[in-house]
Amino acid sequence: MPNSIPCPSCASMNRADAVNCRNCGRKLGAPAGSTPTDSPVSLQRVTSGEVFTAVVAERGKKPAADRAANVAAPPALAVTTVEPEVEDHSDVMAAAVDGIRAKAQGAGHRFKPYVRSSDRKAPTPAAKQEAAKHLQDAVALLRETRFEDSIDPLLKAIARDDEDRRSWILLAEAYLRLGRPYKSAVGYLRALELSPKDEQAWLGLGRVLRMLGDVPTAATILDRAALIHPSHAETWVERGLIFESLQNLPQAARSFAKVLELRPDHRLAQEKSQEIESKIAQIKAAAPPKAAPEGSTAVAESMGPTAEEERERDILDEMEEAFSVETSLTAARSGAPVASESPGERPARVRTFVEGLDDTLEGGVPRGHVVLIEGAPGTMKSSLGFSILLQNAARAGLHCLYLSLEERGSSLLKQMGSLGLRLEVSKGSLVVLDPRTATNLLGEKKDWLEGLRQGIRSVQEQRGLDLIVIDSLEALEVLAKFKDRRREIYRLFEWLRDLGITSFLVTERPDWVVAGHVLQGRYDEEFLADGVIHLRMHLVTDLTAQRRLRVVKMRATKHDTGYLAMDFDDGRFRVTRAMSS
Repeated sequence: MPNSIPCPSCASMNRADAVNCRNCGRKLGAPAGSTPTDSPVSLQRVTSGEVFTAVVAERGKKPAADRAANVAAPPALAVTTVEPEVEDHSDVMAAAVDGIRAKAQGAGHRFKPYVRSSDRKAPTPAAKQEAAKHLQDAVALLRETRFEDSIDPLLKAIARDDEDRRSWILLAEAYLRLGRPYKSAVGYLRALELSPKDEQAWLGLGRVLRMLGDVPTAATILDRAALIHPSHAETWVERGLIFESLQNLPQAARSFAKVLELRPDHRLAQEKSQEIESKIAQIKAAAPPKAAPEGSTAVAESMGPTAEEERERDILDEMEEAFSVETSLTAARSGAPVASESPGERPARVRTFVEGLDDTLEGGVPRGHVVLIEGAPGTMKSSLGFSILLQNAARAGLHCLYLSLEERGSSLLKQMGSLGLRLEVSKGSLVVLDPRTATNLLGEKKDWLEGLRQGIRSVQEQRGLDLIVIDSLEALEVLAKFKDRRREIYRLFEWLRDLGITSFLVTERPDWVVAGHVLQGRYDEEFLADGVIHLRMHLVTDLTAQRRLRVVKMRATKHDTGYLAMDFDDGRFRVTRAMSS
């Protein structure tokens, strides 16, 4: 439909007179170059409500000699097809989106192309730098074919900078290798939105369609990709595989011949070219295909990687080279010495932004730790946990989640605002889930941890996740109906560590004071946690009390173990040395 209008949101094609998109309902803009006075159209036909246009001539621009020749010559009874302009790929993109959506609906899956929020701000230089670090980590994991592990750093990179096509393509590739074509399609489509001529994105989209079984649409995508990048060997390989599955052997042979012209040593192209030539020769001779002699096998598992496996590795190599992402594995593959990490290096720290506390913790809490914030009622456990998240979201640009299992989100935010905590952070950087959401999460699955895992993963995939506060551990125990408390807490802590995020768990601890000594008691979580921060109310006199903080435990950190006086004023926590016993 040359006169159709592509939707800027979902890329679906709409009629020329349409005001809103037929799929997503978004308002459409006027198509570029649609002024009637500039149109070279000579013939139009309306069929089934759609306008079909044929370009016969451009009025007023044809030379007189050509017009005279046309008058003398009889009209040619041939239909000439006009190739679409290379600059406009909305037609094939719309066909791909419609094909993937139809497949998803038929299979009961959810497919929704990525739409950037209109109020999302451009990434800051610090965010871009952090995204680049996550991208390097992901490339290192991809080089080890650890596709599942690479998804988390890629999602974090996208959460900080969603305008870098490299992260989208690598995320799509990881999902494709894991057999998740619909999520893979979202990444490739977003990459093409950012860079319409990216050869890796076009190739990946064709592979997604082939995996979904939509071979005709895949052929259309690969035809366009080969038109855009005629010297990209892997595009021709994929095109050859597509046409082979369509039993179009001449086109498949042409594609593999093109690959060998570009890369004579391409193993898969060599094998496929010989195989297809043999099939064509047999068809011409009208002879049935010869059976393989007994004792021979088509697959030699012990003879090294197959041609398909070599090609999959080549695609990863090509991505890494095209993206220019330097990793230690790149140096290892080239034979350069790789510097090993010194065991004495201090891990990255997450600041608490409590004045005086970070200095006693060598800069903050080690990243990835599971830390308990425990204390009696009124010691500001929840406020301290929320403050740590809020400050890191506002000042460090981290993505944080507060899981409240006892207090509704609206009530929690109202109380934190009344304390003077300035609730001004970037949209999506601090998410609060209240008991209603938590109850649904824990009740969806037979295993409470699986339900919690799915809910947290959803937040992590949409926005990224660096820090989490769970308030409280006792409420979780009740909602999840722990049977073996120590075993369930161990599973929870191990899962939080596997997420690679820093976790704070609020726990309830009564103040047991006997003969002037505070009794800690025996609690399983204190032995399993990486850190314990204890808050208590200390009676200075019979009439006054002072809040105090003590770092009971913090692995991989040299810290003071005595009590510090804790004060909260003007929305800020601070600790100082306690002056009274």
